Amino acid sequence: MPRVFLVNPALTSLGYGIMTPRWLFVIAQATPKELVENPVIIDESIEKFDPSKIGPKDIVGLGMTTSNCAVGYRHIKAIKERGATVIVGGIHATIFPEEPLEFGADAVVTGNGDNVWRKAVEDALNGKLQKVYAGGRVPGDQLLPADWSLLDPRNYLIATVQTIAGCPENCSFCSVWVTDGRKPRQRLTDKIIGEVNELYRLGFRFIAFADDNFNPGTLGRIAREKSPEKQKEFHRIREERLKFFEEYDRSVPKDIYGLTQMTSEIATDPEYLEAAYTKMRIRGVLVGVESFSQAGLKRANKEWNPVGDRMIEALQTIRNKGILVLSSLICGLESDNKDSLIQMRDFAIKSGTDLAQFVIYSPYPGTVDLANMKKAGNTSSTISLKNDRFWLDIEKPTVMINHPHLSDEVLVEEVGKSWQRFYSLRQLLKRAASPRWGIGERFRYILISLAFRLIYLKNGVSADHARRQRPASLTGFIIRTGARIYNYLARRTNPPQAKIDT
Repeated sequence: MPRVFLVNPALTSLGYGIMTPRWLFVIAQATPKELVENPVIIDESIEKFDPSKIGPKDIVGLGMTTSNCAVGYRHIKAIKERGATVIVGGIHATIFPEEPLEFGADAVVTGNGDNVWRKAVEDALNGKLQKVYAGGRVPGDQLLPADWSLLDPRNYLIATVQTIAGCPENCSFCSVWVTDGRKPRQRLTDKIIGEVNELYRLGFRFIAFADDNFNPGTLGRIAREKSPEKQKEFHRIREERLKFFEEYDRSVPKDIYGLTQMTSEIATDPEYLEAAYTKMRIRGVLVGVESFSQAGLKRANKEWNPVGDRMIEALQTIRNKGILVLSSLICGLESDNKDSLIQMRDFAIKSGTDLAQFVIYSPYPGTVDLANMKKAGNTSSTISLKNDRFWLDIEKPTVMINHPHLSDEVLVEEVGKSWQRFYSLRQLLKRAASPRWGIGERFRYILISLAFRLIYLKNGVSADHARRQRPASLTGFIIRTGARIYNYLARRTNPPQAKIDT
């Protein structure tokens, strides 16, 4: 019987993963198992893909993001030499469906593959494979649960579950709203709860809600919406989310905790924030601060974000609820210069945010920023690309833009200083001494901080960049050991509890 291989490409394998790549297990669920064997799942952050195991009748699904497509394209050549069929999907293939075909793929799946992957596999088996399968934006009630029966829980610290798709914002540096739409789509409650309970039985106590925007309908978002019709829709979404939070709280164990990404507008809605903490048990969030300056937010098309001290107040509101905050900061926006990067570093420390990532700006495919840079005669941006298809380089440069006010050396140096100062021993111990934490929580926080800096190192560019800076085996060992200690402390602090409603 033909086999299906699902491969998540990565440059380096560490033998352990922080979070499960959700798409692997969702597409496994969509695979017609009556026609093929159970899919063979290969996450290259865990183990390297070996093309010699592929047979001429097999089908290989490659999931591509912009950051891993160069590795994926290398795999296509090796797979085709084995005579197998290659089908490429993912956000990069959605944005550039012709590119995988250029590199030898047999077919491309764009958008959500939940409803079209089965058809693609059937066509491949019957010799009727089409070039493109348009998955589009699948309605929330049709988004599939992941097939976690194929997961080895020993390989990951955190499992991923999606509760809602789409984001109503249109930040210029982000492609999510372009590919997944601006209309939020809530998944069915019973499917979400079923996944979480299954992951709990597998031993997970931390779930990352892999949502494009966990709080798309908070009071602050409703207040700034000018369209009465859209305001009404956001009110409906808000009520739907709060109702879901209630059902979730009744139906999953009390000792499984959530991580997610939110906008700062969660701070404008006390009821929603309270429900996220008490009902969904959110204990960690990534907040897109992007910039502490008005000029920076304007360049990011995110002027609705609070600026300066108002952002600090929003972050503190979230932290005061008992939620650990990771602030994401973009370094190298068009308005930036050396002084603004120094000010951003100072603001990050002043803000009291628990974690921070200082990311060097890069305009990715599907974003308004990249489209503007490539538009002939466009004068809205003075930043240009060093390489129009930078994503095809396996060894990508640290800086992929020509900046009008910053040399590559200054940008890298200042970002490095931000990482070094924010995660210095002095600052780390100062934050760990917070009275809101007990001894076990403080130790876990230190572990998280050290692991985070280890992965991103001083430049905060990407995990792959960091992994090239030290032996992968050493990095993997440190991460695995830290994860085991973290899980042990978490279980000691939060002993297992039974569900109160199944």
